[in-house]
Amino acid sequence: MPSTPSYLLTEADWSFLHFIQNAYSSALQATPSVSTVISFELTLDKMSAFMNTLTIQNFAAIKLINFIRQILEFEDIDENDRLILVKYNLTLLFIIHRVLTFDATRELAYDDNVSTPISQADEAFAHHCKSLFILCYGYELSRLFISTLRTVSDLINKDPVIVQLLMISMILLKGLSGNDGQEPSLNNGQHVFLIHSKYTDLLFRYLIERSSFNVAVIKMMRITAVLIKIQSLTHDFEQCVKSKVDVNFVDPLMKSLLHLT
Repeated sequence: MPSTPSYLLTEADWSFLHFIQNAYSSALQATPSVSTVISFELTLDKMSAFMNTLTIQNFAAIKLINFIRQILEFEDIDENDRLILVKYNLTLLFIIHRVLTFDATRELAYDDNVSTPISQADEAFAHHCKSLFILCYGYELSRLFISTLRTVSDLINKDPVIVQLLMISMILLKGLSGNDGQEPSLNNGQHVFLIHSKYTDLLFRYLIERSSFNVAVIKMMRITAVLIKIQSLTHDFEQCVKSKVDVNFVDPLMKSLLHLT
């Protein structure tokens, strides 16, 4: 290690950050808006309402998988290890990626493909989603979801680069799910750890670039605390789905991610 390590972002780092931003943008554009396939008027019973909430999460999962798969190092990981990381970590990214379209004042999480300025249709859809989640998962869990979104929003200041780097770092963090008793071991955990360390280092140096070393350290500590809250919240969400939803009607992708099979 050099005696005076440099935290400055290089030209190569900036080029890499632009690549990540483009990868995220293309992943969103490759998947249609969930508002185009869900009709709330057809939600006649609570099971249909639950299915709609899972459809919303399924669209988010597809977008996130499309994003992660564009990261070259991820595709170099052992195929079995990639499957394990996605199966056990992806649901923890759902909250993080919602932050970029979260309105803390109105407590609304808009769809990823929201127009600018926000249309009446986009706002109506966000209100419907909020009501739907309260109906299905209860007021307390919904408030915890909003509270966590607000905390993350305060941390990242609507900076998409922080969100994207954090999501890549999270998907590569073995054990993030907290399901140690169920989660299989990786075939090449050392390789995954090195890639995870690379992106965590890049996130830390980006935070320094945007503020200062001391502020970046505090933010990294707060991010760690938030991840623990997200672990708990995701676990409660999964347990709620398992206890109330007929798994025979759940999409195969969500079955896998929520460990319903």
